[in-house]
Amino acid sequence: MKKGIFRRVISLIIATCMVFSLGITTYASDDALTRAELVKLLVDTTGQTEQAAAAAQRASVFQDVAEGSAYEGYINFAYANGLIDNTDNNCFNPDAPATQLDAAIMLLRLVQVPRELLDNADDYSAMAVDSGMTAGINYNAAATVSASQFQQMVNGASGLIGKPYIGITWKSNTQNYESFKAVIRAAGGIPVELDQVVSNVVGYDAEGKVSAEFLNASGMLKQQYADQIKAKDLSRSNAASVMQAIDGIFFTGGEDISPSLYAVPQTEANNGEDINATRDISDYTLMAYCFANDVPTFAACRGMQMMSIVSGSGFIQDIPNYYAANGRNVGDVHRMPPEAPNRTYARHSVDILTGQSRWLYDVVGGATLDNVSSWHHQGLSPQDLAGTDLTLVAKSTVDGLDIVEGVEKQGQTYCMGVQFHPENDCALAVYENNPSAALCDVDICLTFFENLVAYAQDRPVIGISWGGDPDDYVDIQDIIRNVGGVVTHLPQITGYDNAVDALRRVDGIVVTGGEDINPDLYGEEHSALLEDNTEYRDWRDTSDYNLIKAAVNTNKPMLAICRGMQMFNVVCGGGLIQDLPSYLGTTGDEYKVHRNRPNWARHDIIIGDNAKWMKDIAGDSYLMDVASWHHQVANPGRVGQGLTVVSYGPNDVIEAVEYQANTFALGVQFHPEADALGGSSAVCNPAVAANFFRSLVQHAN
Repeated sequence: MKKGIFRRVISLIIATCMVFSLGITTYASDDALTRAELVKLLVDTTGQTEQAAAAAQRASVFQDVAEGSAYEGYINFAYANGLIDNTDNNCFNPDAPATQLDAAIMLLRLVQVPRELLDNADDYSAMAVDSGMTAGINYNAAATVSASQFQQMVNGASGLIGKPYIGITWKSNTQNYESFKAVIRAAGGIPVELDQVVSNVVGYDAEGKVSAEFLNASGMLKQQYADQIKAKDLSRSNAASVMQAIDGIFFTGGEDISPSLYAVPQTEANNGEDINATRDISDYTLMAYCFANDVPTFAACRGMQMMSIVSGSGFIQDIPNYYAANGRNVGDVHRMPPEAPNRTYARHSVDILTGQSRWLYDVVGGATLDNVSSWHHQGLSPQDLAGTDLTLVAKSTVDGLDIVEGVEKQGQTYCMGVQFHPENDCALAVYENNPSAALCDVDICLTFFENLVAYAQDRPVIGISWGGDPDDYVDIQDIIRNVGGVVTHLPQITGYDNAVDALRRVDGIVVTGGEDINPDLYGEEHSALLEDNTEYRDWRDTSDYNLIKAAVNTNKPMLAICRGMQMFNVVCGGGLIQDLPSYLGTTGDEYKVHRNRPNWARHDIIIGDNAKWMKDIAGDSYLMDVASWHHQVANPGRVGQGLTVVSYGPNDVIEAVEYQANTFALGVQFHPEADALGGSSAVCNPAVAANFFRSLVQHAN
């Protein structure tokens, strides 16, 4: 299994009863609970009363819990399942007031929060609050807990099941990361403040800072020690211990980085701004650990700079000086000057390099991201990435010079850095409750963290086929995310081997609709009535044909829509009706049920009993009012080898085919994406329409 999957499966097995039993238990009084009453309420609420009754047949675990007492079985059961601990003198103190900390400990253990994250009472309290489990109550570890407060905590605990733990990199022992935690919670993760990573290459003082003897006067790490850190000998650090149970990580912004850590060391030339060698060692070593262990990683500002430096990049210590040396002027684009009144983040636009990106374009959904939050004077030029395994995926251009705004380490499961601060705009909305102050699109900014959470959670990655304007597929992106998948856009496919390589990076694919298909692919003369007969159409034919062929041959779960289904039939050796109106013998109302510009045509379909997936998706033998827009269809006289026709629509047009020898390979002639998001434009049942994508994601998982 992938990292973290086994732990979350066990969590689901143990705590599923909680989800189904919430709210079934009422308590006679809302007064403060005793410790014994708290245990009973937990066991009853989670539907395990019968197991507690069986546990009552065993001798009491604690000497102060009487044999045959009303609470003996509950306490025995809770102890046997690790929900409570033994205390001094083998006592439980059943009549003592239960505290909110007592409740937090039991619930966090119930939902299998990793013990590596819970060393002591302070850790339990921090996890209870940081995870959102105590939302709705004024949590105080030492305060008593009432039945209603406990029920709210139960509700919160049930929401933790299966979520990934997202580490936030250490900055200092006095850091305040509450806004970052709120963003990660909003993105669906459980935030964890990571401990400092230390190395035995250097010594530390009583406060945990690198001792002065290892530093230059400026605070920069001396070169002989920096060279040892750059050796990336993780055994000389506590990085593995710090990262126990962590599924993904967010590297935050901050101070300048010691130039002695660059691949080619530089003399300090950062205008005397703060350098924090203690944090440099922590971040550098932790980034090296994440690379070595393929930890899903997202990094902002200094985090992206550290990602680049650990990868061996060059570096710009001061962007204004870099511009001046090239006879250019950058102005205040990247950071407002210290003397600016009400100094805050600078704002500018970022260009996304759509043909290069594996992840960033999927987050932004376009070629430009406007009004990003920016606060930095250091960075990289595109040339600084030469010789690294990083891919330039975003930049900003001022006065003819480019500064790197996004990089991806595309050989990793997920590893992306941006020079700007999406967490700032997220925090304005979800932490400060001031969304109007967020000038960059909050949904996009939050998607950076949702993607991190999704990859950390090992959600299935669904690739959307190349072709057309990716903005046309925003609805498909949203649907896939809604049903639990991660979205990526596949590149243009130029051959079969290229397709096989592309499919290795995804767990399933959606092949989308579009132009007519070149009849050369299925051995027929060209009809004069073909549409979209262009060179671009042929490029897309090559891409889709090889992608589908590779998906069939490698058993990659696939949903093929409209043109995608038609190409599915062609790949399997079938043919197409090149012009449906002439085939029907009419250009009137009969064809309008299949395409009726400028709106979707609507019609019903019938689903056969021979369907392997289609009937389960629809929940019936028919589906009403599907969205339709097509000029060509699969030829009923030339159905591809291995395909089973499982649905027909008006005029006996084939509406769905299945390649039933595979795990999941379904082609539909209609467009479920038109209705799956619901809203006023949805005509076909949105839940059923979404099921087509949900089934793909489930089989991809």
